[in-house]
Amino acid sequence: MDIDSTDHAILYLLQAESRADFTHDEIAERIDVSSSTVSNRLQRLREGGVLEKFDPVINYEAAGAPHHLLFVCTAPISERKSLCERVIEVENVVNTRELLTGTQNLHVEVVGMDAADVEAVTEELDALGLEIERSEMLRSEYSQPFDHFGAEAVDESE
Repeated sequence: MDIDSTDHAILYLLQAESRADFTHDEIAERIDVSSSTVSNRLQRLREGGVLEKFDPVINYEAAGAPHHLLFVCTAPISERKSLCERVIEVENVVNTRELLTGTQNLHVEVVGMDAADVEAVTEELDALGLEIERSEMLRSEYSQPFDHFGAEAVDESE
């Protein structure tokens, strides 16, 4: 799939603006194209597998879910992908990441209302055959857009 500067600018803005109400009109205005161009490009990027999904950034503690943890696990390499897909279906798991390393190759992000929620997840991870190497309490997460995706084509005065 060919990606041009307009596509890159759209991708840049989608990363930079995590607002759920960011409209096609606002994107169009910021990169000086029509709203229909943005709509068509977004559809093409989705269909081409470039744009997989939109995720809100949630402060779980502020939302009343005080337990936010990252479990660093090891999965057998031959089962890593299928385990990652099964783990995301576990209640209270909000994100999984499959890594290419031999150990500590599956990261599982968990949100719970209480310690019992977290304990239930650890038991399910164990039952699936994952070895939990360590767990970390998540406090904050920061991200920024990949700056090679059209930053120069975006009107930053908005």
